[in-house]
Amino acid sequence: MKKSFPAPLHGILFGVLLLLCALTLALPASAEGDKLPLEETRDWAVLADGRVKPLQTFANETVLSVVGRKKIDGLNALEIFWGYALSPEDFKGRPLIRIESPTLKEALEFDAGARRFSFDDIMGSLQFQELARSAMDRQRDDMDLTSMEKDALSVYSKATRVSDLMRGDSLTIIPLPDREGNWSTPRAIQASPDAKTQTISGKFAAMAMAYNKGNVEVFRSSAIELRSDLRNLNPSVYPSETIIEREVFYGDINPFGKAWKFYLVGTLLIFLLGFSTKRWLYISALALLGLGFACHTMGVGLRWYIGGRAPVSNMYESLIFMGWGIMAIGFVQEAIYKKRFFALAGGLMSFICLAFSENLPIDSSISPLVPVLAHTSWLAIHVMTIMLSYSAFALAMILAHFALFTQLWRPNRTDLVQSLALLLYNTLQVGLLFLAAGIICGAVWANESWGRYWGWDPKETWSLITFFIYLAIVHGRFAGWLEEFGLAASSIIGFLSVIMTYYGVNFILAAGMHSYGFSEGGQFWMLTFTLLELGVIAIAFVRHRRPAAP
Repeated sequence: MKKSFPAPLHGILFGVLLLLCALTLALPASAEGDKLPLEETRDWAVLADGRVKPLQTFANETVLSVVGRKKIDGLNALEIFWGYALSPEDFKGRPLIRIESPTLKEALEFDAGARRFSFDDIMGSLQFQELARSAMDRQRDDMDLTSMEKDALSVYSKATRVSDLMRGDSLTIIPLPDREGNWSTPRAIQASPDAKTQTISGKFAAMAMAYNKGNVEVFRSSAIELRSDLRNLNPSVYPSETIIEREVFYGDINPFGKAWKFYLVGTLLIFLLGFSTKRWLYISALALLGLGFACHTMGVGLRWYIGGRAPVSNMYESLIFMGWGIMAIGFVQEAIYKKRFFALAGGLMSFICLAFSENLPIDSSISPLVPVLAHTSWLAIHVMTIMLSYSAFALAMILAHFALFTQLWRPNRTDLVQSLALLLYNTLQVGLLFLAAGIICGAVWANESWGRYWGWDPKETWSLITFFIYLAIVHGRFAGWLEEFGLAASSIIGFLSVIMTYYGVNFILAAGMHSYGFSEGGQFWMLTFTLLELGVIAIAFVRHRRPAAP
């Protein structure tokens, strides 16, 4: 007889999960007190990193890259941003710049237990200056860098960003009244003969003085007047209020942060209670997953609207889209089969994708496309199709784990193993179809961008390897060569090739023509994941070969 939780326990667990959901979604209230109204500047436009964006977005990106988080020591991103810009003598002595490398901290004789250091500590260190200068010389000469030299360059980049902010060189908030659409900084226009720009320079100076004196009313009035003056200085290049407000809304609502919380609670609910005879618990879990998917979809749509392109041009966006595809395919499969496993696997893997996107060393800013990607629709078609194939393979990988764990802990449940094998096989077919279409679209895009259909680029080569691996798995199951255990084990091994294609080429090999998506690092985590997966398969294989107890 199938066991289930007692009725009172159902209610208790459900109530705990709802409470967890409420707590994770609650936003902490921030006390305003007598703080300066810095929020009056959040919807100013600024030209940064090749794109005009709200100052709030620029502050978030700057602080996140320097500090490692958007809030620290009771200060939010705007407070840290304007602190460096308007009160540099105070903020350059605060320990805010993040250094993770233990070897670098040891070489600089910094406190090994500390994670953040001040601008004065870093740039005042002669050892750091010599190390950074040597690393830049070796990089300029195309020489291989040591890990400590790479870390030094990373810290130097953060310190440079802070230095530009303190000097005012990165405050490109003034759209010059010319036909070229140039932008400038308050510091650069001080000697401008134009009356309008002189007025703006004076008001900015008044706002800076009010900031340092703590004069709330003068700061507020100066910021409000500047908002209007900046917009009217050159309306042809200044973004509309709708565009600015939409991006500020995207940053405030944090749709992906809400999505992973819904995914987590929904996954826990369906895992603990969703397989019981109480159908309303299963429906409740689907509703939570649906709310997460709605937030996820809204986030993808907002990034698409803000960037004016499909949000799949870098590692962060493609990982976000991969998580979206997992949940989309999972919902479609769940609607067809109603086995609960697709909802469970989709929620779990989508949560993992969003969690990784927030913790991997990748840039999450919305950046303009590099020239090779611009002015073509094949980017969206190719990358989105490829990522949907990875989504299906990730879903299949989770289903394969379910099948292996069933063989480990419920060896006599052959009916469940066979059912999971059927779901797994169908999901692999979906992934293989998307992968084939993605490779074909990629060849067309390569011919349009680079003048050749195929060039044995590392990304292209590994995509083809992955295709043949999954083709062999699907054919092996169709021909009867792979039984339930073999299908599950090979699906997990096949996903390792997906990780190598998607993550390893960009973060480990770092070679080829797909350079716009590159980064470095991650070898330890990739190796650890690979060894864990091989260990799971080995344990399951031993259990599979052992005769079942009567």
